[in-house]
Amino acid sequence: MASHTDHDQQEVDRKIIMAVDFGTTHSGLAWAQTRKPEIHSTVIQWPDATSGGLEGMTSDKVPTEIQYNDQGYKWGFQIGDIGQRHQWFKLGLDPTQSRGTSNLAKKFLDPNAAPPAYAHGPEDLTKDYLTALRSHAERVLRHKLPESALESTPVEFIITVPAVWSERAQASTRRCAEQAEPEAAAMYALDAMDPHNIKIGDTFILCDAGGGTVDLISYKVSDLKPSLRIEEAAPGSGSLCGSSFLNRIFQKFLTERLGSDSNFDDDVLEDAMNRFEFKVISEDKETLVTTLIHPLQAKRSFNGNPTD
Repeated sequence: MASHTDHDQQEVDRKIIMAVDFGTTHSGLAWAQTRKPEIHSTVIQWPDATSGGLEGMTSDKVPTEIQYNDQGYKWGFQIGDIGQRHQWFKLGLDPTQSRGTSNLAKKFLDPNAAPPAYAHGPEDLTKDYLTALRSHAERVLRHKLPESALESTPVEFIITVPAVWSERAQASTRRCAEQAEPEAAAMYALDAMDPHNIKIGDTFILCDAGGGTVDLISYKVSDLKPSLRIEEAAPGSGSLCGSSFLNRIFQKFLTERLGSDSNFDDDVLEDAMNRFEFKVISEDKETLVTTLIHPLQAKRSFNGNPTD
């Protein structure tokens, strides 16, 4: 039977944990309660151009984009498909990463990308974006949980940063948010594997293939008990060669091939790009198989089999 002391300690330790996946091109939110850690909830409802609440766009992730106007700013799906917006500003938080502008970024430009804003540096853009993201997270919690529970339970935000980032960049991100967790992706990947096959000294490579960047870093298992611990085995590296460039390359391909056709216009191009975004078409011998797979879901479902 639990004592009053144990019960009091449980109440003290009770928290709501909101995890923030702050990505270069897309970001996400997921939350859980410490008293029910086995139950995880992913935020899939986002405000769009017509709705400022939870009735807007349904998606696992929201674009990491922000657009300023006379009334303030719009973010994520609120911006829509037309108009310049600030993108990829997360990379500006770590000037020590000598990635520069990749050949892909130079060759396949995004017409919606706003030029660098002198009034808004990377930290300003990140603060405003994370502020909007946090406000939405709090709105979701108010919708999902009783007001009394929110008033009595502290909410702790955890934000991920690339494992290859410098300490300066991680500190910069912490100034824009509340807490950083650079090894969260690696720990999650190990937890999802069969723990009986993991031994002290095992070394593995984590590939974070995102929309804007692809990062590689190696880790070594340093301890298994009382909890799994890992340490960096070698310095990480990365490049600006994420999956968003596939969209740009496909758009350039369509424009070059069909641009002279009288029936080809901006509406046709937009429809084609939307189909490309949400459909993966593969030809298997005599059968043309069309699979409806969102690219973000396809990325997360990859299990290491190179044939997938």
